[in-house]
Amino acid sequence: MLLNKDFTPAERVRLDGLLLEKLSPQHADADFAAVRSSADHIRHVFGPDNGWPAASLSFEENLADLQRHAAEFEEGRAFNYALLSAEGKDYLGCLYIKPIKSRLAVDARRERFQAQAFFWLRNPLPANSPALDADTVLHQLQAWLARDWHFRPGAVAFPGRVQGWAEWAAMAQPGGEARHA
Repeated sequence: MLLNKDFTPAERVRLDGLLLEKLSPQHADADFAAVRSSADHIRHVFGPDNGWPAASLSFEENLADLQRHAAEFEEGRAFNYALLSAEGKDYLGCLYIKPIKSRLAVDARRERFQAQAFFWLRNPLPANSPALDADTVLHQLQAWLARDWHFRPGAVAFPGRVQGWAEWAAMAQPGGEARHA
């Protein structure tokens, strides 16, 4: 489990100009449209060598991803949210809160951070949606995680946003934590 057993994350959260809802198959149509229309913009959100979403991503593959994300939420393994406009009409993107994954047996990032978070925003945003930019959303998400979740202060990494990809890779090595403390 990613979190303490006594903590239950909210399935629906209101932030300034945003509504977060537990990502599930009910979002399939809107999510697929946003992913397909923003594929080039959101590609590499999960790492410089990550190619999701593939150009050939089908609706069925995307639906399977949403089903997996919903199961991860229920099992406490990861927490994924649809980012919606404040009134819930427009699908703006997604947030993923996940454990630190690494192929390394010993990874210093696991000592420094309790979780990693990634998000993407639809590009362009729907015309009638609020004027949100990635930095504004990042600050809102950081404040929410610090205020409402049971993570240590500063223990949620945002690789590719707060920690640059080169810095994130360097942190994995023994001693990497000390250089970036």
